[in-house]
Amino acid sequence: MLIDVHLHSEISFDSNEKPENYVNAAIRSGVNVIGFSEHYDYDAVIDGADIAVADLNRYFSTLADLKRVNSNVEILFGIEFGYRDFAVSKYRELIDKFNFDYVINSVHTLAGRGDCFHDKFFEGSTLRQSYFDYLSAVLESVKADFDYQIVGHIGYVSRYRRGGKLCYKDFSDIIDEILKEIIVRGKCLELNTSVGISENKFLPDVDIISRYLQLGGEKLSFGSDAHKVGDYQRRSGVMKDFLKSVGVSRLYYYKNRQPVAYKI
Repeated sequence: MLIDVHLHSEISFDSNEKPENYVNAAIRSGVNVIGFSEHYDYDAVIDGADIAVADLNRYFSTLADLKRVNSNVEILFGIEFGYRDFAVSKYRELIDKFNFDYVINSVHTLAGRGDCFHDKFFEGSTLRQSYFDYLSAVLESVKADFDYQIVGHIGYVSRYRRGGKLCYKDFSDIIDEILKEIIVRGKCLELNTSVGISENKFLPDVDIISRYLQLGGEKLSFGSDAHKVGDYQRRSGVMKDFLKSVGVSRLYYYKNRQPVAYKI
């Protein structure tokens, strides 16, 4: 089993799962580390979307209680920040206030277009232009001045597009820019196995992961992006087989915002 560090519970707006159910699943699986990464999309507050941000005080308290009664599994306190330029100062403030083990920096929305999840995002634009606009936002996000560790689910824009696989060859220049920024900044590329209805095998897909490795990228983390316990460790076996086939023998998780390598 891989160490899953992208999990959402009822503390996130889009999940009803009890966090203790994930912990129990990890224990049953024989995995001794598990990482939560509840949503905090400050852009939803600014843009007026009907999305509640996570109650971070409740979140911290909930995990503290779980840690007290589950000494045989390490429970990591992560967060997934939805990137927008105006949110950076808010995220810096929250990082200073809360002792997150790691921060996932993800792009979900673009100004004036909303979340890539919705069909509305693609209205008035070609699929190619929409994908390029999303990748431009990802490039901006990886250059952002806040202490994040992991770049989340590159290719999210294609997750809910049937037949809309995001391929390296179609956007090689900007994807190379993104990957090089991740590498030079010492950040970690997330391998996300929630692909929705797309034709991607993973997010990012195998061609982008292979290019990251070719460019010298080393830091990789695993995330199922589960919103219910049945998706914990989603397709981790398939991911593990792929990684071994391309010569990857270790992945990373973060504790106190420091990388910890483990063998797969």
